[in-house]
Amino acid sequence: MRLQPKSYKCYFALGRAVFLLLLLVQCIVPEARAESAHKIQLIEVKHRSATEIMAAIKPHLPKGTVVSQQNQTLVLSGKPSNLEQLAVLIDALDQPLLSWRVLFAQGQVNFQAVQQKSARYYSTARSEVFEVLIREASEARLERGFWVPIQTGVGQYRETAYEWLASGLWVRVKPVGDQLILSLSSQQTEQKKTNATGLSSFSGRQYEGEVALQLGQWTTFGSEAELAAQTPNASRRYVGGSKSEFYSVCIEASDKPTCPR
Repeated sequence: MRLQPKSYKCYFALGRAVFLLLLLVQCIVPEARAESAHKIQLIEVKHRSATEIMAAIKPHLPKGTVVSQQNQTLVLSGKPSNLEQLAVLIDALDQPLLSWRVLFAQGQVNFQAVQQKSARYYSTARSEVFEVLIREASEARLERGFWVPIQTGVGQYRETAYEWLASGLWVRVKPVGDQLILSLSSQQTEQKKTNATGLSSFSGRQYEGEVALQLGQWTTFGSEAELAAQTPNASRRYVGGSKSEFYSVCIEASDKPTCPR
């Protein structure tokens, strides 16, 4: 029986459809196989500790993805798309450590009040300013006496008091949002950890406090007389106190002075 022209067209269209379907399958299957196959990727951590980065990304690992560490190199194993996302996360975390200059001022100048004045301020008053350079996640020591804000009371009765540390104090800076948390303590962090294990003891009471600061903005704790009046421990009460002697702090980037002197 002789096929009609319309039948030829049907067979031709059907054959073409089958060919396109096979071509599409050939394109999709390799991609699916590649995505299902596990890949190993090595990422060198340049600025931070690899241990720190690994601890930060572990809670965010996709299912089936494994991370291990070899010195400063992270070894990732998983689907290629998942590894790409982790590489972006690691790059965002592996940023250079920040560093700051913390200024401690003592003297006749109330730096916070002066900075808040809109007009240029001229005065014969003078203050001593002492600098401490600190890197992120580390601490430094101020080798002179200064006031430390401490929290007293509980709940709604909680308030800030001040203790005078004549022999100096340890200083730390931690960025939280747009603020910098300045921590002041009579004891070094490593020594606190040692004391907690009971391997050594710290002679005397420990004092520590925090104050939230804005970069380049002075904060004045108060005058010497005001701070002395807020010393909670009667046996350590600061003797004397001048109403014209102020204690102020300010933080600026180590490479960009922004705290007015």
